[in-house]
Amino acid sequence: MRRLLRSRIVFIFIAIAIPTLGLGQSEVPFHHLTLSGGAGFTTSAAHLASTLDRGGNADVNSGYFFNRHFGITGNFIFSELGVTRATLNAANEPDGKGKLYGLTADPTLRLPLGRRFSVYALGGGGYLRRTMEFTMPVAVTVNHKNQHEVQGTSTMVMATTVGNSGGFDVGGGVNMPSPWSDDVRLFLEVRYYKGFTSNINTTIIPITFGVRW
Repeated sequence: MRRLLRSRIVFIFIAIAIPTLGLGQSEVPFHHLTLSGGAGFTTSAAHLASTLDRGGNADVNSGYFFNRHFGITGNFIFSELGVTRATLNAANEPDGKGKLYGLTADPTLRLPLGRRFSVYALGGGGYLRRTMEFTMPVAVTVNHKNQHEVQGTSTMVMATTVGNSGGFDVGGGVNMPSPWSDDVRLFLEVRYYKGFTSNINTTIIPITFGVRW
């Protein structure tokens, strides 16, 4: 499964990058400051894959480029993942979720491909936080304006574990022209995060699609 995921990631980048090679060298307007935001898919990796499953992510990034090719970017990522059935069974809990927060600083190298496309690579380090909650549904009754009762369900958190650590990330992506403005680009990005949390290291691979200014 992990080998198949890596193959799909490589295929995505090749499919985007190859058509742009050798095309005209029209350039995106250069600005020192950059800002981006996106969302996508996250999968756990290494030993964490036996505890946390797949999920989604949201990403916010800003930075400063000294020239067209080199800059420093700061990145915040949030991922919410499911808990594997084996972990739930071992804890004798019906449900759960994991939340991952990352804040990193990354030197970034950007290279133009042409036709307003570019590729970039980055790597750095920072802070990662991992929480895992075991939950169960409970029935609740609410008095509505003191006139009648409303039946419903809510989620009760039965137990929580928290891990904070330093870590590093490496990755890369493709910037693509947008239909709105020369100053706005779309991007597709893949990163590898590893946090040195206790018991089990935090290892995730987020794939993010978003908008960059």
